[in-house]
Amino acid sequence: MNTPTEMKTADNGVNVEALLGARAALTEAPPAAQFTWRSQCEWVSGAQSRNTIDGFFGLGEEQTHTQAFTIEADHPTQFAATDKAATPIEIVLAALASCLTGGVAAVAQHRGIQLKSVKATVEGDMDLAGILGIDPDVRNGFNAIRVNFEIDADANKEEIEAVVAQSQRRSAVFDLITNPTNVHVNVA
Repeated sequence: MNTPTEMKTADNGVNVEALLGARAALTEAPPAAQFTWRSQCEWVSGAQSRNTIDGFFGLGEEQTHTQAFTIEADHPTQFAATDKAATPIEIVLAALASCLTGGVAAVAQHRGIQLKSVKATVEGDMDLAGILGIDPDVRNGFNAIRVNFEIDADANKEEIEAVVAQSQRRSAVFDLITNPTNVHVNVA
């Protein structure tokens, strides 16, 4: 005898229906899925800079955010800077944490898992001998990154681990950090 499957619902503030609708539409129109994200950065003073993010290309045309966003970057006083903002490398870690956390919310909602709280702590280890030119054999980037989640949800540990794993598989920032990307730098 078949017993009806209970459909779990959750409200984590994610419009899963819209995401699934966008997925279906972009499956039918692959060129519309080609996006170009942009940030314009201006030097402020010393090591401080200010990025402005207000538009991008997607769905076949130019798009704008509902408002312009700014992200400031600087370096700490230990590097003879003014420490007026997070370092660019800390911003990368924040981007990873934000991307994975947003994915956790979306995947959990899609799976009917109600979240109570999600906290991600991200740490990255780096040897500055590369950046400072002390040792040319030391890379400039991270040697290792650790992401630790503390998630309180109406789900068991295995279900939560599966949500995090799916978020990781779909995270653009996780992909950027773990896979090489062609970067072209030009001077106008």
